[in-house]
Amino acid sequence: MREVRRIAAAAAALAVLAAAACEVEEDRIIYLATGRDVSGNNLYLSLIQEWNRAHQKEGYRAYLVELPGSADEQYAEMVRDAQSGSPEYDIINIDNQFIAMFAEAGWIKEIGPGWAEANGFPDADGTALLEGTFREKLIRSVTYEDEAYAVPFTADVGMLYYRRDLVGQGSLTAGRTFHEILAELADAAEGTDVDHLYIGQFAQYEGFTVNTMEIVAGEQGRLIVPGEQRLADIHRNGAEHQALNLIAASFEDGTFHPAALDSNEEEAYVRFLSGETVAMRNWPIWYRRLLIASTENDSGHASEYAVEALPGAVLGGQSLALAAETPHEEAALDLIRFLTGEEQQQLLFYCGGYAPTRQDIYVNKLSPEQAAQLCASYEITGEDAWHNQANQLLDTIRLAIDDAQLRPVTPYYSQFSEEVFSGLHPMFADALHGAVPLDAKRLAQVYTAADRALDGS
Repeated sequence: MREVRRIAAAAAALAVLAAAACEVEEDRIIYLATGRDVSGNNLYLSLIQEWNRAHQKEGYRAYLVELPGSADEQYAEMVRDAQSGSPEYDIINIDNQFIAMFAEAGWIKEIGPGWAEANGFPDADGTALLEGTFREKLIRSVTYEDEAYAVPFTADVGMLYYRRDLVGQGSLTAGRTFHEILAELADAAEGTDVDHLYIGQFAQYEGFTVNTMEIVAGEQGRLIVPGEQRLADIHRNGAEHQALNLIAASFEDGTFHPAALDSNEEEAYVRFLSGETVAMRNWPIWYRRLLIASTENDSGHASEYAVEALPGAVLGGQSLALAAETPHEEAALDLIRFLTGEEQQQLLFYCGGYAPTRQDIYVNKLSPEQAAQLCASYEITGEDAWHNQANQLLDTIRLAIDDAQLRPVTPYYSQFSEEVFSGLHPMFADALHGAVPLDAKRLAQVYTAADRALDGS
């Protein structure tokens, strides 16, 4: 199935490329490859069209190539293009965890010098300019061997969503461990018809690795030893080992929704929206969709959801990287600069729910009225419930980003992640049938394989 999806993604991309070549001279076309725009408002396309209108005289035209599938499948398509010998994409909107691999392979350019030139400061330190504009931890996530390789486009960080009508806003306060939060959720669910307390993303893809890292950190451990490029001793008794057994036990007793083992971000959101759990782990963008969907469905829960920083949250996000072999470096950098500008970041957040990457968006907030006016200029209306909550979420995101843990910055992250989810997923699935605590021998095998993958051995 994964191979079929990969082929479909490549076919869809090639269809866009062929259509573009028929309309504009090939030497003036810029292709931007990205994952799916999940805002529901086609904001990526709107911004590309806006840039195109401003550059008609120069003859340049940008085309958006949306790649379907999970982050892993989109990554595979970007790798395929880079390895093709004749790459088509000039810009890739890449998940931050894969930047080190692309940089090590020489598929993307160091962004600092070009960024300085594009901003009118050719003699300045481009990385310093980036650090002065974007949130510091996001710049760290796009830096490999002390050089920045991409410009942060949208931020992500693990968030804890919950039913405020059951839990009560503010009762899941920062500083609690993950098992303490589960206890609070259990108290809230008592006497209700909600069968499960929590749902995250535990399908066999990179989201599994992130969710596992977060729960381990939420139990005062670290899946990756701080300051070292090695896996923690998950097979020996300690915080990390106990956290993995907490996950297994939570599947065994129904605390975790069993469907989490087959869920990505959207599938978890659908089950939470339908009332199957008290709480959900997800990225910030789903709060806007949650408020809008509940209002449209007249479910009565439009004001009964809340979101807080998740203990141990992992920093995510996507960033715009310049393909090493692009013949359109100057124009492509101009497009990147436009897409990450202040007004564009406001649009992405207030009209799409994408967490901003620029520091100024967290300071110069729009009022609900200003947000509605901005969205209306793009023919987006009916989002009052979201606009009334947006700035409160913005404050929560800011604090969550500052406290978040980074994924390991390594060219081998993809291999490491696959060893984690392919090794642990069957064990958590077995926990549904009573295989708790986790088998120490199997854990040791996962540890050995994942630790070797982490350093490329």
